[in-house]
Amino acid sequence: MNLPLIRVLLLSLLLPLNATAASLLSSPRADQLLPGEQAFALLPVERAGKALTLTWNIAPGYYLYRERISVQVLAPAGLKPGALLLPPGIAHHDDHFGEVQIYRGLLQASLPLKTIAHTAVHLRIRFQGCADLGVCYPPQSVEQVVQP
Repeated sequence: MNLPLIRVLLLSLLLPLNATAASLLSSPRADQLLPGEQAFALLPVERAGKALTLTWNIAPGYYLYRERISVQVLAPAGLKPGALLLPPGIAHHDDHFGEVQIYRGLLQASLPLKTIAHTAVHLRIRFQGCADLGVCYPPQSVEQVVQP
């Protein structure tokens, strides 16, 4: 019996199993999920001329749904924004929502203002995302005040 050949064959069979086991061990589990505010970190909204810039820093292994992002101006009364301008998303098949667009990494959106607000602007920003594990977060709602 050729023992070195048998050892080589056994090692060649075990190495792929070890790589698979290692990848499973390094993947986050449901009990290792980030809190929503860390998974989908919304940075402070900034003024940019007659628009407001919204920026999310989406953690690796997480994504936001394009269709689940919205912004509402709470104050000042009478300030009417235009439509939220979002970049094209990444095509994604979702078991619950079907064909959707998602964002990963850094996302910037622009909210045009029809008039320049010379006072603070109070916003309610809503969004929803998931982890690649298949765990989706409930819709998030964040309020921010943008100073003049």
